Amino acid sequence: MKILLALSLMFILASMTEAADRDLRKGKNIFACEYVENPPYGVKEWSRSDLLKKKGFRESRFVDYNSDAAKGLILDATADRGVDKEEGTVRRETAFSMVYNAEGIFLYIEGEEPLIREVRDSLADPASPARKESMEIFFAPGLFEVPYYQILTRPYTGETEFFDWGSPHRNFRSLSPHVRIESMPLQKGFGTFVFIPWEALYERLPLEGATWRFSIIRWMPFGKAGGVTWGGQVHDTGNFGLVEFQEPTAEQKLALQVRALHTAWFQFLADSRTAAATWKDVQTGDPSFYEERLKPEIERLTQAGEALGPTDQWGKPALDAAWELVPVWMEFDYEVQSRRADFLLQKHLTGKTP
Repeated sequence: MKILLALSLMFILASMTEAADRDLRKGKNIFACEYVENPPYGVKEWSRSDLLKKKGFRESRFVDYNSDAAKGLILDATADRGVDKEEGTVRRETAFSMVYNAEGIFLYIEGEEPLIREVRDSLADPASPARKESMEIFFAPGLFEVPYYQILTRPYTGETEFFDWGSPHRNFRSLSPHVRIESMPLQKGFGTFVFIPWEALYERLPLEGATWRFSIIRWMPFGKAGGVTWGGQVHDTGNFGLVEFQEPTAEQKLALQVRALHTAWFQFLADSRTAAATWKDVQTGDPSFYEERLKPEIERLTQAGEALGPTDQWGKPALDAAWELVPVWMEFDYEVQSRRADFLLQKHLTGKTP
């Protein structure tokens, strides 16, 4: 009887999970992001890449942005987009491709523009609407209770703005210092390349595959073509499209983790050297704090990394020994802050250093 009850419960839970998954995917664009060992880097390489010719690598299901919603964007202070659309304008195809590997995420966007010559000729005019042509990228590295990122880049001026919809902490950091973006004019429009290294999102590695919320919105004020969207409206996270990361093979998973371990180790070495120099300084630091609370931790973490051997030989044994140190190494600055706060608290409560 107990076995039958347990099986019934498992069936009910599985059915509920399947129903929730169907609701999540219902009516949404879905893009399969594959692991590619050596993907193109930059606009020129992508625009000439054979990947764009392969089935499933080029996504162009963009639809017109809702005109009423666009009018309401004047209340959104994050960006000046230029959203007016004129009836009868020529449709401009927009498409993107996305792949990932151990280094990060590679996103390529192409925008068709029949007025490309006029656009480029008008850029010298500060008042030209061509300077407001933009691509707006939204993504959340997960599905639920995950802060999302917003990137607005202007392909003809090379300007990019980052809007981080979360406060910096150990598990959320700005993309601005990490992301690389390049835009270039093409024969019939423009191309934009975005590289997001895993160091910015190292705790979100798709080691078992993953599904993220994602959207691209293109704004075209120069041709008065309004906007087109791949998933929902601005900030409309519930209606963003979905990117499904292909589950990596065992070899690819190892590459992802080893790369993250490398990155974390060298980040720690840099941060610990800076912290040591700062706190050892008699004039501007606090040598007692350094000797009693910081130096022992730096030595412990340094010894743990050195015990793994040469970094170019790291593999499965190194991961088994030190994988849990990745967030500690990556966020050593926060560890310093935490230890400093504890040191000062105990000092002022007891009148002596701990």
